[in-house]
Amino acid sequence: MTINRFYLFLTFLVIAISGNPAMNVLGKETVYIGTLVIFMVLWWFKPLKLSRQDELAFGLFALIVLTHVLSFGSLVIAASLGFLIKLGIALLAARLIPEFPRRYVSVMYVLACLSLVFYIPVQLGIDLAGILSPIRIPLANIEVIHIGIHNFHVPDESGRNCGMFWEPGAFAGYLILALFFLVRGGQNKAMLSKQGLVLIATLLTTQSTTGYLAFMVLVVFYAFNAGWARSVAVKWVVFPLFLVLFMSVELAIFSQVSFLGEKINAQIESAVARDDTSRINRVGNILYDLKWIADKPVLGWSATPEMRLSIDAEVADLIAGQGNGLTGFTVRFGLVGLFIFIGFFANSTRRITGSMSASLFGIVIVCVLLNGEQFMNFPMFLSLMFVPQIKSKSLPVSPVAVSRKSSFVGRRSGYRT
Repeated sequence: MTINRFYLFLTFLVIAISGNPAMNVLGKETVYIGTLVIFMVLWWFKPLKLSRQDELAFGLFALIVLTHVLSFGSLVIAASLGFLIKLGIALLAARLIPEFPRRYVSVMYVLACLSLVFYIPVQLGIDLAGILSPIRIPLANIEVIHIGIHNFHVPDESGRNCGMFWEPGAFAGYLILALFFLVRGGQNKAMLSKQGLVLIATLLTTQSTTGYLAFMVLVVFYAFNAGWARSVAVKWVVFPLFLVLFMSVELAIFSQVSFLGEKINAQIESAVARDDTSRINRVGNILYDLKWIADKPVLGWSATPEMRLSIDAEVADLIAGQGNGLTGFTVRFGLVGLFIFIGFFANSTRRITGSMSASLFGIVIVCVLLNGEQFMNFPMFLSLMFVPQIKSKSLPVSPVAVSRKSSFVGRRSGYRT
């Protein structure tokens, strides 16, 4: 195995433990501890000094976890250690895998192509799920047919593409993240490249509400970041007109597509009515989480739902059934934890691109995605807090960043290989 393939394998491993439910067959503890050991061994053979940002981000969350243990006792230790293990994987992946965002895009491109190999025949009427069911991997949901490299999901969802992930919305989130990395790189034709077009086409097959919403924001960011929009006149006159036109078209489309406007309206009505199912839809779950946040707004309830079971016996089932990644993370680690994540993610993006607009758009895109899935339970999204190793030929920065003075490069020298 060449060194490049080894790093691609490590990138795939981080993605797999962050989104492929088939990995759980080996046992969650085994998977995460084993992955951390692999990265620790790599760190031993490839010594790399962590930056102050790395140490501060990890240290602040370790301090929150310690506070939880001191406040709630031994009941939270196992889940708290589990979170720190995931955070450690995220940190080491971002720092030890050279050009981690570029390799992430490459792996997601391959996974997107692979998903279409299974998805397209199913749409043509071929019962691949039935044909391949003898090699299915047993999961908690016995209706789901997962063969390790592809999830056919449940029969009612055959029109939506899951890839190897736990559901279409999860696949959409990781595809959006890959597209964001492409656009963040400052390449004018990033979304129109072969990788970009395949990722977009695959995103459309997921039919994910939050995925489509995040893609709308990404398109605006792409247009804002494009070469033609760099002059002051275009950026502050033409671009706003484009934005109004684009949003008008998107709203018209949303109103006509059932899994977009109709679905969102139905969830809002359900949440307002407070019916029995409202707590497991995205809107109702936000209202449900806000109650917990109001009780412990600063540092949250810890990484385990066990602390809340005495108050609501259904909390574990609700988290398993839906869960909002943004408010759910705030419930566990408080507003302090949420601001730490957002702050370090914004700073990481600014260091890579030299652009504050890239940081702001990145925050909006990630927050939209988190409203759909609990991505913060996994290392991949946690890695966004850490500045990856950047080489001169990877993810070229935008012209705005290039124009920065050499002192900016000097400040980044500690993040180069």
